[in-house]
Amino acid sequence: MKLSFVETMRGEVTDGAGRVHPVDFQIRTTQQRAGHFLVEGVVHAGTFGDEAPCTGTLTITVAPPSIAYDVRWATTAGAFSLKGAKSPSPLSPLRSMTVLPVALLDAAGAALAKGTMTFDLFDLPGFLASWLPVKLGGRRRFDARLAAVTRSHLLEGQS
Repeated sequence: MKLSFVETMRGEVTDGAGRVHPVDFQIRTTQQRAGHFLVEGVVHAGTFGDEAPCTGTLTITVAPPSIAYDVRWATTAGAFSLKGAKSPSPLSPLRSMTVLPVALLDAAGAALAKGTMTFDLFDLPGFLASWLPVKLGGRRRFDARLAAVTRSHLLEGQS
């Protein structure tokens, strides 16, 4: 059986001018074969795209141990990708599994910003509960439009 899970990562990237941009994504991964997952979800990256549907890949390798993310999205401002890799280590299991160094790239692959994203341990119960077997003949659909919650709706009625 193939696996599927939902993950949220949050953090900040700093561009070449020293400006800090918050960035986060919520993705659903669907295993294609051992260690290889397709990604779809929603990304919030401020001026680089807010509540943009995203796709990509997640690759898990044993030697060397790595969990590599390649999350891509397009907006009217252009196409972007967020690339990074965790390096799991038994010497630092918590940090190595929750901290993701990332680079925000343009469509040509040029680095626009670099930073760090983290997995919040308060999200761990939902993350663990999201691990689902996916039947080989079927596929669970993750609709980024349903996962996205606009900030205006969250802030509505607050002063």
